[in-house]
Amino acid sequence: MTENGTRRFPIRYATQRWSDGKWLYGGLFVVGLLLIAFNLYQRRPILSFVPVTVLCGAILVTFWLMQKFSYLEIADDGLHVRHLLRHLEVPYNALARVRRQPLEVAFQPAERRRFVNRFVRRLGREPAVYIRLDRRQPDLVESAERQLGPRLVAGADIVVPIARVDEFVAEIKSRVRGQGN
Repeated sequence: MTENGTRRFPIRYATQRWSDGKWLYGGLFVVGLLLIAFNLYQRRPILSFVPVTVLCGAILVTFWLMQKFSYLEIADDGLHVRHLLRHLEVPYNALARVRRQPLEVAFQPAERRRFVNRFVRRLGREPAVYIRLDRRQPDLVESAERQLGPRLVAGADIVVPIARVDEFVAEIKSRVRGQGN
């Protein structure tokens, strides 16, 4: 819990990308630093190692930031979905249903198979949260598709693999029931 009563659940796409990238680019970054240090010690030119080392460091920082800015947030005023630079706020009264299902279910229709990448394949059997938006609010569904993109939105569902899915579903259901009173 944070100070203002919000709860964050990280999106596993970004977490997986960070986990994969930190070893590859982190290793390259460390090797680059070692080569620069060795060449400085030997009084040789280092110019050829600097761009690659800086690029690896920039990629590492980018993946780390992506991980930090990809989450679902349960707040008092509604659900906040943030994935990289995309952001959507959904009031609780616009949620029709929230459920837990394997991620691969969302990518079974033929028109959705083109969105399957290595992260979706790797997380396919893992549970994901399916957030059904109220179809009586077509502007919200269109806004979700436009803001979050087709990989996260399937029809009127926002489909996101997150950490602690069961905890998220229970919390959202209690909030939606609380709004209905």
